[in-house]
Amino acid sequence: MRRRSSFPTRLVHGTTFYHKRPLPEIPPAVHQLTIQKSEGNQGTRLWVDSLNGFLCLVDISAVELYPWNATVDDIERADQIVFYPDPGQGIERDFAIETSFRLQEVLEGEELQPWRKLTGAKGLHVMASLPSPLTHDRGPSYARHIVQRLAPADRQRYVTSAAPKKRAGHIFLDYLRNERCTTTIGTYSPRASEGFSIAAPISWASSNAA
Repeated sequence: MRRRSSFPTRLVHGTTFYHKRPLPEIPPAVHQLTIQKSEGNQGTRLWVDSLNGFLCLVDISAVELYPWNATVDDIERADQIVFYPDPGQGIERDFAIETSFRLQEVLEGEELQPWRKLTGAKGLHVMASLPSPLTHDRGPSYARHIVQRLAPADRQRYVTSAAPKKRAGHIFLDYLRNERCTTTIGTYSPRASEGFSIAAPISWASSNAA
């Protein structure tokens, strides 16, 4: 089991928020990890390694869990990468699904074994474990290398820039979730939204992915 630190979205008194303030009292089954934040000060991330730990997250009103791409044993090196084919206005769902298959081909060309995850919201992630961990300054450059290999497949509809003015009518091949301290919704995490959907892995055999 790969233990990952996480920061939760909490639901308290009917209000949903991404917790960035000092944490409430934490049950012993929920472990804490102190990290050095990019601003220079220290921060705390949580991790669990038991069912009791997960249940204790419920006790502190945690709903959505956003883990790092690194494990708690090697927090400064990512052991996985993640991509989000983010469709802009006017892009049909089927093309976003097709893009996930194109990402699969590129990643397999890098001798990786990608898998897909429904986000529980509008889209899906394509993820892959790394054979050797990468420092957080190398992870984004490697992820950018991946999307730059894919972008020429459809220059009319793919962009690798996050600039909002370039997004309409395009899929943003989002590789930026590989930077240090960036997070992605965790596998099997609930979503704090109507219907209480779940972020869940999906096989490549399923074409109705999003």
